[in-house]
Amino acid sequence: MALPASPMAQPAATEAVAIHPVAAADAAACRLAARVSTEYFLRTAQLISTHANGELAMGVVLRAIVAANIGYLDQDVATSVEFGSLDCVPPDDQRRPVSVMAIAQSLGLPFETARRHVNKLTKAALCKRVKGGIIAPAATMRGDKEDQALLTNMANLRRLYRTLKRAAVTFD
Repeated sequence: MALPASPMAQPAATEAVAIHPVAAADAAACRLAARVSTEYFLRTAQLISTHANGELAMGVVLRAIVAANIGYLDQDVATSVEFGSLDCVPPDDQRRPVSVMAIAQSLGLPFETARRHVNKLTKAALCKRVKGGIIAPAATMRGDKEDQALLTNMANLRRLYRTLKRAAVTFD
């Protein structure tokens, strides 16, 4: 007796699979894009861990806190430009506190894991508890180490963009 076909069964090798036109255009460079974006990701991971005393997971939690604190500023063109340069760090009073639960959910971490990382970040003075949650103070986003990391990230982004552009990958 034969088993019923699984709903996840793959089409037979002789069957034609329809490819969306956008996907077909992307197929020419998708492996290159995967390689260079992986290289960019790994370089970024190194920068993130450096800012968090060599601990990647703690650095990711810190970046999630920063994103939650000031991400809303990028929704407005004026504030995005105002706080876009190396010299202009959003002040603490413009940072929106975030809860540990929100950080855990945004990263798909168990609450206790996020809480432990936040406690380490607080102990290292990289973030602080305020009314309404946690912020990464502006003071932790300033300095030679942070500036160098931002400039290195910008160079890494340019490398990613140039490589994809040379491969005729288009962005719309």
